[in-house]
Amino acid sequence: MEVAKRSYGVDVSDWQASNLSDIVSAGSKFALIKLSEGLNYQNPKASAQVNSANSNGMMAAGYHYAHFSASRSQAVLEGNYAVSSAKQAGIVPGSYLACDYEEGSGNSTTQGDGATNADTILAFMDTVASAGYKPLLYSGKYILTDNVDVKKITSKYGTCLWIASYKYDSGVRQDSPDFGYFPSMDNVAIWQFTDNWRGLNVDGNISLVDLKTDGKPVAQQAKPAVKQSAPQSWVDELGDTWYKEEGKFYPNGTINIRYGARTTSDIIGTVTKGDCVKYDAYSRHGGYVWIRQPRANGEHGFLVCRQGNDPWGTFK
Repeated sequence: MEVAKRSYGVDVSDWQASNLSDIVSAGSKFALIKLSEGLNYQNPKASAQVNSANSNGMMAAGYHYAHFSASRSQAVLEGNYAVSSAKQAGIVPGSYLACDYEEGSGNSTTQGDGATNADTILAFMDTVASAGYKPLLYSGKYILTDNVDVKKITSKYGTCLWIASYKYDSGVRQDSPDFGYFPSMDNVAIWQFTDNWRGLNVDGNISLVDLKTDGKPVAQQAKPAVKQSAPQSWVDELGDTWYKEEGKFYPNGTINIRYGARTTSDIIGTVTKGDCVKYDAYSRHGGYVWIRQPRANGEHGFLVCRQGNDPWGTFK
């Protein structure tokens, strides 16, 4: 399968719906689907999201959220786990399989120096390549330029970078990339330029090269159809859109709980690493992802779980 350069695409996880037809209707030609994280998490929606991408004519690719920091042995283990997760979800060899290398949620980008971190990332990429997949590396521009010897990676895998770099223009949604803001780096295959593409609450990407896969989609075994309803959403009095979702959030460190979903709202408490926060809704605005915590007497607290591309904890 081939997707021409300057095509739009998305990346999805269990935050998004299993059915990607709305994303296709908006113009997406490819989908990078979260498959796994560390050594003990697999996206429960991955198979359905892969099937939906394939049935709607999108190129389906996968990504794994790294926890290996600067450990090459751990990177090999996670590479094998990502390959196993990809095959289970229906991402076949010959497809793209990315390493998501970020700070937080169990991963440190500063444990090693640039050369060590590059060697560790290469251990993951080599593992997935040996299984027949096309490796990519996802991260923010400044994480890579500050902490990774990128040339060591691109000298082996060429145009393999998937770079996140957002132009935050207060109150203006970025539905198309501003190439005047493009992160000036070599060997970028995909640019993630927004976290709310066309108001669909999904990261928006654009391909900078032709994307080509060798594998053919494999139909997964038919499962009983489950009727899915659209996620409940509403707009609050501040104009922010909220989506109903119940889950558990485990912070990486201390996070303030606030009276409202603004960084200027009064602080009513804190959570720390090891705590479990039950939430019932989330919203993306102002460069943050907020979750809503039910409290006593029908009240709610609000806390940030993600800033830009930097997650502040993990979800179960």
